[in-house]
Amino acid sequence: MKSKTRNRFILIAAVLLLAAYFLYPTIKFSMMSEAEKEKLKIENQKKYFELKSKTINLGLDLQGGMHVVLEVDVKELLKRLAKNVDETFTTTLVETEKRVEKSDEDFLAVFDELLQQKGSNITRYYYSPDHRTRDEVLKFLRKQINESVDRALEILRNRVDEFGVSEPTIQKVGDRRIIVELAGVTDPTRVRKLIGRTAQLEFKLLEDAVVSSKVAEKINNFIQSKINPYDSTQVETEDTTKSEDEAISLDKMFSSDSGKSEQVAAKQDSNAYLFEEGLFFLNPRDKQTFLVPVEKQNKFQKILELPEVQRIIAEEATGAEFLWGSKPVYNGQYMPLYLVRKNVELTGETITDANPQRSHDPSAFGQYEVSLTLNDAGARTFARVTGANVGKRLAIVLDHKVYLAPEIRVKITNGRAVITGLDRIEEAQDLSIVLKAGALPAPVKFMEERTVGPSLGQDSINAGTFSAIMGLILVMIFMVIYYKLSGLIADLALVLNIVFIMAVMAYFHATLTLPGIAGIILTIGMAVDANVLIFERVREELGKGKTVRASIDVGYGKAFITILDANVTTFIAGLVLYTYGSGPIQGFALTLMIGIVSSLFTAIVVTRVIFDYVLETRTVKRLSI
Repeated sequence: MKSKTRNRFILIAAVLLLAAYFLYPTIKFSMMSEAEKEKLKIENQKKYFELKSKTINLGLDLQGGMHVVLEVDVKELLKRLAKNVDETFTTTLVETEKRVEKSDEDFLAVFDELLQQKGSNITRYYYSPDHRTRDEVLKFLRKQINESVDRALEILRNRVDEFGVSEPTIQKVGDRRIIVELAGVTDPTRVRKLIGRTAQLEFKLLEDAVVSSKVAEKINNFIQSKINPYDSTQVETEDTTKSEDEAISLDKMFSSDSGKSEQVAAKQDSNAYLFEEGLFFLNPRDKQTFLVPVEKQNKFQKILELPEVQRIIAEEATGAEFLWGSKPVYNGQYMPLYLVRKNVELTGETITDANPQRSHDPSAFGQYEVSLTLNDAGARTFARVTGANVGKRLAIVLDHKVYLAPEIRVKITNGRAVITGLDRIEEAQDLSIVLKAGALPAPVKFMEERTVGPSLGQDSINAGTFSAIMGLILVMIFMVIYYKLSGLIADLALVLNIVFIMAVMAYFHATLTLPGIAGIILTIGMAVDANVLIFERVREELGKGKTVRASIDVGYGKAFITILDANVTTFIAGLVLYTYGSGPIQGFALTLMIGIVSSLFTAIVVTRVIFDYVLETRTVKRLSI
């Protein structure tokens, strides 16, 4: 075998091994039962999501779920922003809504046009020192409309994350519409409640360090009693004699010998699998923050829900609850957990504005902050809360997750607050959107709902798989009948082509949809088409009396340009579909483009290497083609 052929064999083998490596997680995940998936998710959340992130994701049409189209109610937004309202304003809003429903014109432009036709001016209803002229008012309103959609997107993402949907699609379409696709969700009532309610922004006080430490000690003793049931009496005795003012020793809190008693506990308690060492600890730098390893968050959440732990919280911190932080800390290793008082000191309804900006504090040079503005009622409440709790920490809670818990240093009486310590402007912008999202100025309307049942999704998978297999078998039979042994080589390349397509999709964690399966089926035909062109060229050269080697060399050489031209033009068409299309169209275009690249490799490289190998290892006087 020549070195050139050997190098190509090595290349093909390497690509095949790489494809097997990329496809392994998908095969492993698909072979797991739902019970096994749920168990892995609870016991090792990090491993579960790592495995799932390397698999081919199924689209809404294959997995089942919901497709919802929402629209921000611009009419209600304009009504809320108006300084004063009269009959002309009200009737014009109604007329604008009816006209836009039929023509799909820009709501604000139509509203302004109709007001002018009636001899009125939009500045009459929205005048303020910040925007006095008509152009300034229109610019202000346009900004409010755009921001309302962005805030709605942020709320919906929070809702969907809370719901636990994998790989949701939430995107803005046009000026005021939002498409939400939730794969695996089939309960319309629950989804309506989930994404239709107003975001809950709340300000709550954290429990002090002494209470947090006492609760942490009690919970740890409870966990240790489950790990070492024979030592539970001793643990309880030590707990009752311990002084309330005594600080917690981390070494004592998290040091024990599990030994053989773990097996005994498992028999005695059906929840024994939840208990293990190192489930949580108090932050050494901040005794009011619990730190839970990310991969153990689900386990610890289930422990917090146990009646025994709820009783500990009720006894040691009456009127308090545990709330998770919004994101992991310390390089993503730990999820913060806070013991927060249930009493709501202030709600997001009092926030009128939140703006990201560079920090004005010289000691925080290069950092960013978010400036909050409260209404009059909020300013009075904020002054009372901050004045009475100087030195304590106030948690900013959005949808039951703590975004920040800064310390109150002084009484704030001007109705303004500043959140500092943000490293990036994007972080400040996101936080400002989140804070303003607590008081969304415009409701959203459900414009369209579609539900795809899981059985229908499975039917689609079965039908698509059957179509692909049947198409593959028929094409392979045709190639063997028409091109004999050469057709068998083309069939091998065809199988490899499908393997490579699925491997690339798994690597990019692409979403496979029903149109995507159609793209794969189309690729099967296109891949064979390349071999048909090559084989016909080879036949022509053999008909001229050339040798097998010369015929193959010329056949591949002449067919290459034609194959390349045809595939490049198709690839460009697929790229346009992927760029400007959405949903199913993108799924079709993605598999089509991947298939084109893969078919070029298998048809031109793989089959050529096989022919070269045969010709180099044996004497071939007549080619079976």
